[in-house]
Amino acid sequence: FDKATGNLWLTEHGPQGGDEVNLVLEGANYGWPVVGYGVNYGSGSAIHAATMREGWENPRHIWVPSIGTSGLMMYDGDQFPAWRGDLFAGGLTGEILVRISLDGDVVTGVENLVQRLGRVRDVRQGPDGFIYLALEDRRGNPSDIVRLEPVDH
Repeated sequence: FDKATGNLWLTEHGPQGGDEVNLVLEGANYGWPVVGYGVNYGSGSAIHAATMREGWENPRHIWVPSIGTSGLMMYDGDQFPAWRGDLFAGGLTGEILVRISLDGDVVTGVENLVQRLGRVRDVRQGPDGFIYLALEDRRGNPSDIVRLEPVDH
C-alpha cells in the first residue's frame, strides 16, 4: 500500500510464467482465467487464448519465466532514501528480491537485488527502516531472517 498516493499494489503468482504486479483498481477485471501469460507445466503450451483483452486491466509488470512472487512491500523508510516509493517483491522460484521502481502508477524499472540466499517468502520494512527478508529452503522450511543494510561506496 502506498500511503502517499493511496494506491494498493499486489503481486500475482502465475502458473509457470505470468507472475504479475498489479495496481488494484475498484471494479477492474484482471482477466483470470480468460487472459494471462502463464503456460502449462510440462508442455509449455499456452493456458489462455490471449494475454490481454480490451477493457480489462493489464498487469503493470510481468515475469516470464516465473520468479514465484511472494510478498510485496512499498518502501517508505529512511535507511535507503533512493528507494523511497519503490516496491519490493520476493521470489520463491527465482530465489531473489526484486526492486520495482515507480513513477506514480507506472513501473519504470525492475532490478534483481538479492539472489540465491534462499526462497524469499516475504519482504518487510522494519520500524528501523531496514528491509527484512523471510527466507525458506527449497523444501519450504523456514530458514533465515535477513536484514538488508546500505553499503557505502
